[in-house]
Amino acid sequence: MTSIRVIKFPVIVFLFIAVWFTSCRTSRELQMAVAKPISTGKLLKKVEQNAFYYKYFTIKRINCQFSSKQTKTNFNVSLKAIKDEKILVSISKLKVPVGRVLLTPDSVKYVNYIDRNYFVDDYSYLSSFLNIDLDFAIIQCILSNNAFSYRNDSKNKDFKTFDSFIEGGMYVLQSEKTRKILKMEEKEKTGKIERRMKRLDDNALILQKMYFNPVNFELTKLIINDRTNDRTMNMDFDDFVEIKNKDYPGMIDMSFHSDKNEVKLKMRMNGFSTEKINSLSIKIPEKYEQIKVN
Repeated sequence: MTSIRVIKFPVIVFLFIAVWFTSCRTSRELQMAVAKPISTGKLLKKVEQNAFYYKYFTIKRINCQFSSKQTKTNFNVSLKAIKDEKILVSISKLKVPVGRVLLTPDSVKYVNYIDRNYFVDDYSYLSSFLNIDLDFAIIQCILSNNAFSYRNDSKNKDFKTFDSFIEGGMYVLQSEKTRKILKMEEKEKTGKIERRMKRLDDNALILQKMYFNPVNFELTKLIINDRTNDRTMNMDFDDFVEIKNKDYPGMIDMSFHSDKNEVKLKMRMNGFSTEKINSLSIKIPEKYEQIKVN
C-alpha cells in the first residue's frame, strides 16, 4: 500500500470540521482583554456579529500534516464554496489527484481516484462517524466562524440548553448547563447513569465547548467530548490573519483521541479569494465502482 492510499474518507471528515477561512497572510496575535460576565444570549449575538458571511469563497492551498498510530503523511487540499449551495474539497498528494468531495444541502459525493471508486450518500455516514448530527448548515456555520450546536433538534438549534461562563480569560459556550453536568457525574458515581442512559439518546452525553476571545469574539478553541464512547476531539486556532477588518485563524491544530486511535491533523492555509464561482461539480468516471457506506 503506497503512502497515497492512507488518505481515506475519515481524514476528509476532519477537514469538514476543521477548515476555517482566512485571508491576507499578515499573521498576528489576537489582542487580549479582561472578560466580563455576560449572558448566553449576548455572547451568541457577539459571535454572530463577527461571523464571516460569504457568497463565494476559495482556498487554493491547505497544507496538511496527518498522523495516527498507523501512519504519517502530508497532503494538500483546496476548497471552493458557494453559500447555501455547494462546497467542493479537492485532495492531492505530490501533485497527484487523490479524491474529491462535493457537499450540497442534501448529499455527500466522494470520488477516490486512487482506488477508482465513489459513493453518494446523505450526511448519515459523517454523523455516525463523529457521533454528532452533522449537516450542510452546521458545516457552513463552521466555515463562517459562527457558533453551532452538535445536535440537530429544536432545543439545541436556538441554544436553549447551552450555558456560558468565563474560563482562562475566555468566554465559553457549553452545550449543557453546568448544574446538569454535575448531576450526571454524581449519578455516574452512584451507578444511576445506566438507567439514565436508557432514557437518553447517546448524543445527550456529548459535551461541546467553544472558547471565544473577549476582544473580537473569535473562536480560539473547540472541544467535543463524547462521554458515551470515551473519545474527544480538540481543535486549537492560531496564526491569526486579518480579513475585512476581522481576525481569522490561519493555522489549525486538531486531535482526535479514543481507546483505539490517536489522530492529529495540522493545517496551514493560504491563497484566498472571494471572486465569483460559476459552478461546482464532480465528474464520476463510468468504470468507477460504487461503494456503500451505510
